[in-house]
Amino acid sequence: MKARTRVWTGSVFVISLLSAGLILTAQTPANPPPQNPPAATSPQNPPATPPAENPDDQKYKLAVDVELVNVVATVLDESGKYMDGLKREDFKIFEDGKEQQVSFFSHDLRVPISVGVLVDTSGSMKHKLQQALQTVREIALALSPQDEMFLITFASDADVRHKFTNNIQDVQKSLRDVKSGGETAAYDAIGMGMQEMKRAKHSKKILILVTDGFDTKSRINAMDVEDLLKRNEVLVYAIGIDDDENDPYVLRREKYHIYHYMLNRLTSTTGGRAYRMFTGRTYALQGVAQLLLDELHQQYTLSYYPTSGREGTAWRQVEVKVDKTGSQIRHKTGYYVSQGSNQ
Repeated sequence: MKARTRVWTGSVFVISLLSAGLILTAQTPANPPPQNPPAATSPQNPPATPPAENPDDQKYKLAVDVELVNVVATVLDESGKYMDGLKREDFKIFEDGKEQQVSFFSHDLRVPISVGVLVDTSGSMKHKLQQALQTVREIALALSPQDEMFLITFASDADVRHKFTNNIQDVQKSLRDVKSGGETAAYDAIGMGMQEMKRAKHSKKILILVTDGFDTKSRINAMDVEDLLKRNEVLVYAIGIDDDENDPYVLRREKYHIYHYMLNRLTSTTGGRAYRMFTGRTYALQGVAQLLLDELHQQYTLSYYPTSGREGTAWRQVEVKVDKTGSQIRHKTGYYVSQGSNQ
């Protein structure tokens, strides 16, 4: 009987505790959900920032690495005269054999120019010098008031006879008392002309080389000059004053053919061209100069973003084609990819 009384008493005690717990739970409001503490803003514990975007990610490549390439082209008809009136759809442009999309196109009819004239005064020019100097005078007279010109003469050494000016009278005065003698440092003269071109005011820059022979004296060689021209936006034109090609002895001279190769190589690399004149013949030099300057003042400009970016070789070959029968087109043969952060 005592055992039953103890069991019953214990059961009543447990039930009483459970009932009290339920009553307390019902009367006490529920605790709010725990909240995250505010982030510390002290210098010792700065707020977390999102990771910086990596400029090397592929999605940034186009904006950072692809540069606009500008190609200046001259188009001639079958007779050698400048062909105007062409439109964007008449041109196709290729880089390393792959067609590119022309992003910008313009045809300028009167571009101001910066011209440097390099005159050969070596010993072989003795009977040709006056013809050369008169040609230069006519070129100076054909310039527009917005153009500028400098003059370099060269024999065994090159000499700047007049720096950039748009005062034609000053150029004419600098042509006085020019005498022939010595060897031919044509490449050195081109190198000096490129240095002078750094002071040019206009974006279209032209060197005009007036000579009768190939280089015999320069400190730099043909490869150096060609590389220099490839790295700069300067057109090279040449006026070759030749001996009479009707003389069989002239055509047999090996140097005669080397000289023509040199002029054609230099001019074609930059998109210019070579003219030929002959001693003992009469030329309307004023008309020749005007024809040359009319061509130089005009240009077609085609611009594109290369599809290859900066990947691949440093030198890119460029070719422009024109969909016009009988047309001839001249332009720079390519360009070096800029390795800096900024063509």
